[in-house]
Amino acid sequence: MTYIIDVKTSFPKTYTTQEEIKNFLFKMWPEKKKYIDQFAQSSTVEGRHTALKVDDYEKLGDFGNRNNHWIETAFELQKKNVKNLFKEHQLLPTDIGAIFSTTVTGLAIPTLESRLMNEFKINPRAKRIPLFGLGCLGGVAGINRVHDYLKSYPNEAVILLATELCTLTFQFQDQSVANLVGTSLFADGSAAVLMCGEQHPLAKTARLQVLDVGSFFYPETDRIMGWDVVNTGFQIILSGDVPQIVKDNVKPNLKEFLGNKKLSMNDVQFYISHPGGPKVLDAICEVTETDKSAFQFSYQSLKEKGNMSSVSVLDVMRRTFEHNKLRSGELGVMIAMGPAFASEFNLIKVV
Repeated sequence: MTYIIDVKTSFPKTYTTQEEIKNFLFKMWPEKKKYIDQFAQSSTVEGRHTALKVDDYEKLGDFGNRNNHWIETAFELQKKNVKNLFKEHQLLPTDIGAIFSTTVTGLAIPTLESRLMNEFKINPRAKRIPLFGLGCLGGVAGINRVHDYLKSYPNEAVILLATELCTLTFQFQDQSVANLVGTSLFADGSAAVLMCGEQHPLAKTARLQVLDVGSFFYPETDRIMGWDVVNTGFQIILSGDVPQIVKDNVKPNLKEFLGNKKLSMNDVQFYISHPGGPKVLDAICEVTETDKSAFQFSYQSLKEKGNMSSVSVLDVMRRTFEHNKLRSGELGVMIAMGPAFASEFNLIKVV
């Protein structure tokens, strides 16, 4: 078995209200005012952390300039997360056996985890495992890949970094529905998860035990969600079919996943889900046969922080740790969907 010890999150200092973003877009695309207002309201997002102040987005420039902003901001955010993990759990940088990282909003070569290895003087024998392109799937998929790794290295401690600065991908010339929806929904943030194997001393302090993981790929859905790479960076691909895909696939997938452990949805006491958007969350409530209260932290994260791609589900996990009175032995499921199109689940138990 493997263990989740803790999760830390950090966000850019600038917090921008949905109203401020709407007013910015009204000036830029006055002919789209009706749709901007409609999508902003239906997103349920009230505000978001943004890498830049709203007026500075007009100066973003080309892909290179955007990416330089990404590297600088991502490094500062994750430096704070990693520092807090080391301090709170009395870890030495030499204690880390591997660092995984996931993102879909920026590029760094060498990748972000190598820069943090230099900053903290992390064990030079630590393995680096960057995961690019998983998008909203990346928070749960990242935990699942760390779980797979730790089964082979049960005496190690591992950090997973999730860093998404979605607003730096904003395309000024793209007035498509997908981009209008994206401007009302997507946001910036970071998270770092500390995990360990069953033979590591930190296992005794764990919050959750990972019992099993599952991956589900849906063929011929590559244009449902993702990016096209253009001169100014990443241009969003986002289909309105996502809620229906969730309804059609997640329920049978979840039943199959739980059935492999001779469990049913009645055995699940709590969920930690990527928020997606309100229609996606409503669809998840439907397929898990629960009401909105079971996903209160997902709805709350979406409202207060927006959709931060891979980071969001980890923010939901943080909120669950801080506000939910989890009892030892309770079973939970983490859920995320994202580009491919695909789903990732894991079965967790409160320690």
